[in-house]
Amino acid sequence: MPDDLTMQPPMPDTKWSAGSLRITSRTISAADISARLGIIPDQQFEQGSLTSPRNPNSLRREASVWIRGSGLGNDRWLDEHVAALLSLVDGHREELLRLSADCDLVLFLGFGSEDGQGGCVLPARMLAEIGALGVDVILDLYPPTPEVAAIEM
Repeated sequence: MPDDLTMQPPMPDTKWSAGSLRITSRTISAADISARLGIIPDQQFEQGSLTSPRNPNSLRREASVWIRGSGLGNDRWLDEHVAALLSLVDGHREELLRLSADCDLVLFLGFGSEDGQGGCVLPARMLAEIGALGVDVILDLYPPTPEVAAIEM
């Protein structure tokens, strides 16, 4: 007879969220993006660089990639990550608009929770500000792992 799952302590409801601004380009280097914005990225990769530097046979990047995270912990709400990123680029609006002609600008947001539940509110004012910057939004959702889902059934 299987163990009575109701006798096991419930798993903690672990929620997390993260946010970053990602700029990619086939014509502008990551170093040039940094110089033009005057913002230091958390990560940058140049077009043609190896995707895995320790493996000389790995694929080469098709575009330069510039990434700056929100700087907040993953225990913060998703809208807080967005607000931090908008604050980061405040004063750089014109340069972002110029970069958008040759670059893909994406606000990359991630969210996950052990129980598969959660959400956030992105106020209309915040969405309008994102739209005015010409930045696309990607929301990457991470559902519970199959092991967690099986335990909760």
